[in-house]
Amino acid sequence: MHDNDALPKQSLGDVVDKLSILTRKIYFGEEGAYKEHTYLCESLDKAGIKLSGALIAAIIRLTQMNFEIWNLENKLRKGGEDQFSLEEVGRRSIKIRDINKKRVEYKNEINRVTELGFREFKIRHRSQ
Repeated sequence: MHDNDALPKQSLGDVVDKLSILTRKIYFGEEGAYKEHTYLCESLDKAGIKLSGALIAAIIRLTQMNFEIWNLENKLRKGGEDQFSLEEVGRRSIKIRDINKKRVEYKNEINRVTELGFREFKIRHRSQ
């Protein structure tokens, strides 16, 4: 028997981050993403979070960053090493890390605006 109340809770920024990624997966036909997507949406519905302009803007920005990362990584995941030079793979990797910096920033902004979560820190990491 598991005590679900003992499990760690996710910050709102992490939930929105995961939802934007799952939405992209569903868009590209990954049917296995539906169950978690539905669970997270239903959990947010129950939470009754008040929307503000700042929150909506941070959610949109976070989603844009995830879509940009997805677009850069997708071709690499599908055998990009055969399509791109090592130099291009490296260039994409650096760009992904730079975009991830903004992604973390927007997750933190969601948590700051709503006061629903901890700030994420990356120590000695290019994305910070």
